[in-house]
Amino acid sequence: MTPPPQRVEIVIGVRTLLVLLAFVALVALAVVSLGTLLSIFVAAVVAMGLDPIVSSLQRRGWPRPRAAVVVFAALWAVVLTLVVLTAGPLWREIVGFVDRLPAYWHEVTQTDAFEQITSTTGADHTIRDALQQLAGSLPDAAGTLLGIAGGVFGSLLSLVTLSFLALFLVMERPAITNWLFGFTPPDVEARWRPVLEQSIHAVSSSLVGNVTISFVAGAVAGLSAWALGLPFAVVLAVLTGLLDLIPQVGATLAAVVLVAVALTVGTGAAIVMLIVQLIYQQVENYLIYPLVYRRAVELSGLTTIIAVLIAGSMLGVVGAILAVPVAAIIKIVVREAGAPRRARMADLRSARG
Repeated sequence: MTPPPQRVEIVIGVRTLLVLLAFVALVALAVVSLGTLLSIFVAAVVAMGLDPIVSSLQRRGWPRPRAAVVVFAALWAVVLTLVVLTAGPLWREIVGFVDRLPAYWHEVTQTDAFEQITSTTGADHTIRDALQQLAGSLPDAAGTLLGIAGGVFGSLLSLVTLSFLALFLVMERPAITNWLFGFTPPDVEARWRPVLEQSIHAVSSSLVGNVTISFVAGAVAGLSAWALGLPFAVVLAVLTGLLDLIPQVGATLAAVVLVAVALTVGTGAAIVMLIVQLIYQQVENYLIYPLVYRRAVELSGLTTIIAVLIAGSMLGVVGAILAVPVAAIIKIVVREAGAPRRARMADLRSARG
């Protein structure tokens, strides 16, 4: 005789339901406020980057709020000074560069091989017409300029908001850290507080070093362009500095742009610019990078490229810039989390040996 089927009851407690509902609510809130969370994340990275400077002033006897305000005021003063000094010449050179685009395209396409490729597909006339339309529409595009101005104003407002958020995070960082570690046992705090400090130091070294290296790259590009007689040296310097903010691949992209512009002057100028960029990239990789970072960010080239590709695909240029400091934090945390197991495995190998 077949036994009757057993009835299985699954009892879900009220507490489990409340936890599940709270988790779903947090996920929904994160999806809705994804842009805000991204801004908070970027502000936190900036705050960690400036925290060692503020802490250094605090150790010298400065109150932390005043040290944070002074650091941010100095940073904004430097940025505004650079904008005031370069905005006018940069805009004039951008307008002139756009006006000269059709002529540059004509000069680049003078080679027989290039003309053969473009003439068979009709791309030469299409690109030349597009460049002429771009150059002709630039002076009369008042509506476009107003739209750009509105976009710049919105970006500036977001940048100011981000700066104040980072300022408050820097000012409250010790209080936030102590509050979080207040929920942990003393042995956990003793283990992970140094990891937090190492992560902050790594982020600071990465961001400050990245900006410093980009400034050097822009200066080298601008001086090289001026010495070789390339047009729009200021534009090329600023463009190189911005591209160099992207680790590993940014310097290569900047070199391609510089050599392409040098081709409009002559083959000799292009060859000299290529040699200058190759030499500088070697100096940057083997001299400037170790000098600026000093071992604070211990990431291999492969890890850096993978981090840049993943973060860039997710967050664009901002993600590519923040990829290195975030990867450094992940490496420090994973290294500390796996330290006990690595120690046990080392003891086992020693015992067998």
